[in-house]
Amino acid sequence: MKKYFVYILLCSDRSYYTGVTNDVYLREEQHNKGIDKKAYTFNRRPVKLVWFQEFVNPDRAIAKEKQLKGWSRKKKEALINNNLEGLPELSRNSLRQHFDKLSVTAQTDNFQSIIEKLPYQNPFLFVDSLSVVNENGVVGEYTFKADAGFYKGHFKNFPVTPGVLLTECCAQIGLVCLGIYFLGKDMDKDLKIGLSSSDMEFLQPVYPNERVTVRSELVYFRFHKLKCKVKMYNAKNEVVCKGVISGMFKASHDEK
Repeated sequence: MKKYFVYILLCSDRSYYTGVTNDVYLREEQHNKGIDKKAYTFNRRPVKLVWFQEFVNPDRAIAKEKQLKGWSRKKKEALINNNLEGLPELSRNSLRQHFDKLSVTAQTDNFQSIIEKLPYQNPFLFVDSLSVVNENGVVGEYTFKADAGFYKGHFKNFPVTPGVLLTECCAQIGLVCLGIYFLGKDMDKDLKIGLSSSDMEFLQPVYPNERVTVRSELVYFRFHKLKCKVKMYNAKNEVVCKGVISGMFKASHDEK
């Protein structure tokens, strides 16, 4: 599977250069060697690789490069320093407004195709719908059905959704759906997905028949490892749980 990388270099004059390549470390070396005398970096050497993101779809890589080139220096530095909480404050609109604007032009059919590619089925599918899917993250919804078997024993005479299933819902919507989006048409039919780590904080209970909304923010996608910040909200827009989840995406041909 061919890979593409969007990268940011820190130049000797403290300016930033953004580009796209299929070999990020070789490209950094080429910039420092000054192969292209007309390049922006030629008179700004040495340069240092300070950030990159992996893509398998070249169109999305090029779109990401164009997006970053339009960002202010402060926004780029927030991204480089992994200060994702600061990015919305540096934008003219909040993250929610950004998602709402994107959702207007979103294609529902594409979202449904992502759900169909999920390696889960009932009773272990915790995604009903998606309203936003892009290179920044995902917004999706799910209703915990009252007739689900786990409510009979968790807890006796007081049914509450187990935290492990809230985490699973966050992972399926916020992490796996985003991974499928990044892989796009290059997704292997035998793709294996494994949750590698999760650090969740639980703040509110979720009861039978409650509908929740999960929102994720991309931290990074590199070498088939995806890491996201996730938050789950109830119908009152209260945060139910939040945390960071990581997962590995492994194709069958990677095992050969």
